[in-house]
Amino acid sequence: MKRLIALTTFVLSLLGAGPAAAFYPWRNHVAPFPFLFGNDIDTHQQTQLKKDGSLSGYFYIHFTGIVTKDGYPVATHVDCNTGTCTVGWTLEGEPGTAAFLYQVDDDHPMFLVSRADIPQPGAYAHFHWLSSMPVAEVAASGYLLQLTAVDTFCFIHHGAAGAQTSKTCGENGGIAVNRGIDIATHLNIVPSFP
Repeated sequence: MKRLIALTTFVLSLLGAGPAAAFYPWRNHVAPFPFLFGNDIDTHQQTQLKKDGSLSGYFYIHFTGIVTKDGYPVATHVDCNTGTCTVGWTLEGEPGTAAFLYQVDDDHPMFLVSRADIPQPGAYAHFHWLSSMPVAEVAASGYLLQLTAVDTFCFIHHGAAGAQTSKTCGENGGIAVNRGIDIATHLNIVPSFP
């Protein structure tokens, strides 16, 4: 499967299509990617639950049309049922539990995960819960996610509409994403807490 995706990406790049075009288009969770977390992440993810209990799928972004001073096209999450989305990352997930700790403003909620429970090998840096937001300091079921960017972009989680072409990605409050493993954009786990 990975060879097929790589070959498709290569062929499409020869035809002038961007690398994300080779990936699965948004189809609102129809088979073979019907898995739902039961919360807001479902508006921009499509995954499948594999036989071993893990997840595999795609995490979507919307390009705003703005390009930063340092050359990154600005992207954000939107409800893909109402906006135009493309794959920003491939997503791998392993089942796990974590305790909600706190949330600062619009940043991702932070979770406590035992260091021994972080899947290896890999770069599982995001915990996402099932159903409603967990209660503070109570273990919740969900998935530890590893994201691999398939394109280059400036990811602004909130406030992308205010991005300016006269500013760099960082000056716009974004994170410069390059193809490959990404732990910065959605990092929300810690292995210890006072």
